[in-house]
Amino acid sequence: MSVPVRILITGISGFVGKYLARQCQRQYPAASLYGLYRQRDDHTAELSSIRPVVGDVLSQGDIRRIMELVQPDLLFHLAAQSSVAASWFDAEQTLRVNALGLYHFCEAVRLTQQMPRILVVGSSEQYGLVPATENPINEEQPFRPLNPYAVSKATQDLYAYQYFVAYHLPTLRVRPFNHFGPRQTPTFVIANLARQIALIEAGRAEPVLLVGNLQAQRDFLPVEDVVGAYLAVAAYGQPGDVYNIGSGVARSIGEVVQRLLRYATVPIAIQEDPTRLRPADQPISIADTSRLFAHTGWKPVLDFDLALQQTLDYWRATI
Repeated sequence: MSVPVRILITGISGFVGKYLARQCQRQYPAASLYGLYRQRDDHTAELSSIRPVVGDVLSQGDIRRIMELVQPDLLFHLAAQSSVAASWFDAEQTLRVNALGLYHFCEAVRLTQQMPRILVVGSSEQYGLVPATENPINEEQPFRPLNPYAVSKATQDLYAYQYFVAYHLPTLRVRPFNHFGPRQTPTFVIANLARQIALIEAGRAEPVLLVGNLQAQRDFLPVEDVVGAYLAVAAYGQPGDVYNIGSGVARSIGEVVQRLLRYATVPIAIQEDPTRLRPADQPISIADTSRLFAHTGWKPVLDFDLALQQTLDYWRATI
């Protein structure tokens, strides 16, 4: 890929979007960087150098107008309803935002006859029910989605592939496994655990850590490494292809809990909370990232335990 001149990031006000924006600014300082916000008030001071554009991913008119205005040569599509838990309560809106949102961008690109490289962010949740013997999971693993969020991301993924095949749009699909870091919302497991510990240390909660399924094993990666992989795929990935992003290491939720509790300043008990158990859950999920490494040379560089400490320190400062 040639050096991008105009970059558009959707979902820029979200957890990963802010990290991606900063890294884009460092890697491509001469590029004009645009961020899509649902409303003007979403544009934060910490991203003051971003050129904001306002629109709704569910409006085809909005998206076509934005694409005609920005004319990006690189598009990162992060905008999503990203909570598995929330998808159980509003499956229809999750499907609309995640699948129809991407469809609107693909149609806008096709109709305006632009040809930006489009990085489409999916999820490891798409794989769903994978037998333990088929881990690590490679990109050819069939989808067996276990929740409405996973269904929506699988649908988005198929739209991205279909537009590459039918209209030659240079889509690049990524399927990140679990990631975490400061500023992530507490609907995600590590952020939730860190927030609970911070509340307990501050005397604002009983010294009991409420947990879900401690036996589930997941592939966790600090958010900065995930963003580095996005940029590597955008620069060196092959259009039409798909790339897993992960550490290649499985850690149980129980292990993560114990690692976080090492940094706690007060004694804390552990208690299972039935409301935190999913109706269906994958026992183990590990990424095979050999294709990503072969095509881009990317590999994780950040220390897992340091990233846990930084996440906990963020919640301590916030609370």
